[in-house]
Formats: sequence, C-alpha cells, structure tokens
Amino acid sequence: MPIQITEITSYFSKAHNWKSPGNDQIQNYWLKAFPATHRYITKNFNAIIEEQEKPPDWLTTGITYLIPKSGDSKEVRNYRPITCLTTQTGIIAKRITTRLEEQSLLPAEQKGCHPESKGCKDQLMISTVIYEDSRRRNKNLSIAWINYQKAFDSVPHSWVGKSIALVGVNSKIVRFCKLFMEK
Repeated sequence: MPIQITEITSYFSKAHNWKSPGNDQIQNYWLKAFPATHRYITKNFNAIIEEQEKPPDWLTTGITYLIPKSGDSKEVRNYRPITCLTTQTGIIAKRITTRLEEQSLLPAEQKGCHPESKGCKDQLMISTVIYEDSRRRNKNLSIAWINYQKAFDSVPHSWVGKSIALVGVNSKIVRFCKLFMEK
C-alpha cells in the first residue's frame, strides 16, 4: 500500500521543529508550516519506493557527528556516532514499527528506545524506586541488567533486510531499506 498524505502529515506534526536536519537541510518546522507540499513529498516518496525514480543522494545519506562519551578524547572508541537523516526516512521506520506492533512481533523487553515507551533513564528510575521500596519494607528483591552494548552495530545489514522481510514487511519497503543501507 502506498504511503498516504495523512501519514506524512501525521509524522511531520510530531517531529521536533529545530532538530538538526539531514542532508536535505530542511528544518522540520518548515515541513509542518507548508502542508501544501505534503502532496508532492508523498508522490515523490512513493515514486522512489515503487522504483519509478532513483532516490536522490540527500535522501539516502546523512550527516554524522561524533559525540564524546568519556575517557581520553584522543581515542576514537570514546566517541559515539550520531547520524542525522532526513525526516522522511522516519516514515519508513514508522511503517515497519506499525507492522511489528500489529503482529505483536516486538517483545516488551525490546521496547526501551521505542517511541512512546519508557527510555533507559526512565527504566533505571523505576528500578530505583522498586529497590528503595523493597529495602524500606525489608522485602527480598532480585534485579538484573543486561548490557547489549553496540548490539545493532554488530548485526550485518543483510540480516536486517532478511529479518524485516521474514516478519512480512512489504517487499518494496524491504527493497528500499536494503538500497538505503547500501548507501
């Protein structure tokens, strides 16, 4: 099913106005401020997905910033890469997420960074409250955390493509994602 104008409008309405833009250099504020453009964005985006148009380089590449974590700033491993992609790429991610949720394919344990869910800091705060309550009431408690450091980075892109195909994501979206990851 092609992407609908309502999906574009809904996605743009929730985007942060002044976050760093991708290679298109368009701030989300302007995408919201000119809804008349949503029809053209939808048409062109669908043409790219349907292979009627070649994706422009600005759509499939991003600007990467290295954010210092901790330790010696001269060591490359002490930096975390953050890539700013165009807002339009998030529409594909939303489609995939919707598919996973509709089919109950995303375990609750994997939703720590999922939109509209509690993030890592929230989870740690909840754990702290539970711990303090248990300690105050002299109750037994067992807690374990598993650190999946750099888990996504160690998964080959070919596996990502096969995984989204296996869960029934539209073949055109899978092909688009594979093309996107190649670039």
